[in-house]
Amino acid sequence: MIPDSIIVALQKAMAQDGYITRDAVNRIANEFHVSPTQVYSVASFYQQFSFTPRGKNVIAVCMGTACFIAGAEAILKMLKEELGIGEGEITPDGKFSIQKNTRCLGKCACAPIVTINDRVYEHATVAQIKEAVNELR
Repeated sequence: MIPDSIIVALQKAMAQDGYITRDAVNRIANEFHVSPTQVYSVASFYQQFSFTPRGKNVIAVCMGTACFIAGAEAILKMLKEELGIGEGEITPDGKFSIQKNTRCLGKCACAPIVTINDRVYEHATVAQIKEAVNELR
């Protein structure tokens, strides 16, 4: 059984480094007397954890069925053009990244859903998200 505290340790590692490093996995495994594989298993289960660096502002565009039908594809296209990056990439200045493979954020009735950091945009529009990105610049 994996202690819940491993999740807290992973959250601290994310806050410190911006992503889960190999050193963090090994350190957490040693601290909780579990294998690095078990720590990796926990971290890879939750979308909040990343094994690659992320931008200061992480943008996720839900591409689940309801959001896709409601226009998420146009929002994602605009973000890629506006920021000059693809999914899973970081802008050269490190300010933005677009999360890769975002599926169902659990608010299908409010589609399309976009998150920027901890802020959730319901019934998101291209103009609304473009404005939010420009405010963060």
